[in-house]
Amino acid sequence: MALQSLQLFIYRHLPKSLQLQIRRTLFPTYLVASKVMVTNEAGKFLAVKTTYGPGWDIPSGHCDQHESPDDAAARELFEETGLTVTDLVQRAVIFQPITGTVQVIFTATVRGEPQVHADNVEVSEVRWVDRSEVDLNPYAAEAVDLISSGNTHYLVSQLNH
Repeated sequence: MALQSLQLFIYRHLPKSLQLQIRRTLFPTYLVASKVMVTNEAGKFLAVKTTYGPGWDIPSGHCDQHESPDDAAARELFEETGLTVTDLVQRAVIFQPITGTVQVIFTATVRGEPQVHADNVEVSEVRWVDRSEVDLNPYAAEAVDLISSGNTHYLVSQLNH
């Protein structure tokens, strides 16, 4: 106990920059990302074909510094598809130990099939699809299947890649 008190005393008197380096070294840090499953009245969801990975995904991306997951979800959705929604609802959180990522999964519903377009940077194609129409990448499949099952909670991913 005396050693721990001494360590805390020393730590408190270190420069803030050195305290930050110590915290980053001793404690794990994770990337926070958001995924958005947008569905329409017909039950189709918005899928994006990324330029940087295999398979299809749902609109997603990492949070920028000081950005909340809900703001990141809205931003990524707009950047990748041109779509703006106002009713984002957080439905689940998936912790992916293998990638060190915490995915916050959101849903939104739109009327009809609003016009969408690929940004042609990260996304080459955008479509309204049924689950059986596209080959989702494993992380997108995990999120879509979780939301579709109605199990909206915290999940530790079982993916090993």
